[in-house]
Amino acid sequence: MSSHHDLPHDSRQDPHRDSRQHARLIALILLAVLLFCPPLLVVIDGLPGMASLALYLFGAWALVIGLGAWLMERSATH
Repeated sequence: MSSHHDLPHDSRQDPHRDSRQHARLIALILLAVLLFCPPLLVVIDGLPGMASLALYLFGAWALVIGLGAWLMERSATH
């Protein structure tokens, strides 16, 4: 059996980087909650045009996915 002590130590690992990454992911979750909160969706639904809510939902979802992918890719390369 191997323990976590058998793993090589990564000297590049920075605890401050991990906390910044964690904070950015929390901010992304809060942004997603804000973008999809019902009061905002009611306002968007009231805008003129039949597809305003659908366009908003797809755009907001694409934004959240794109930001999440960018954050995860950025953390993998640094």
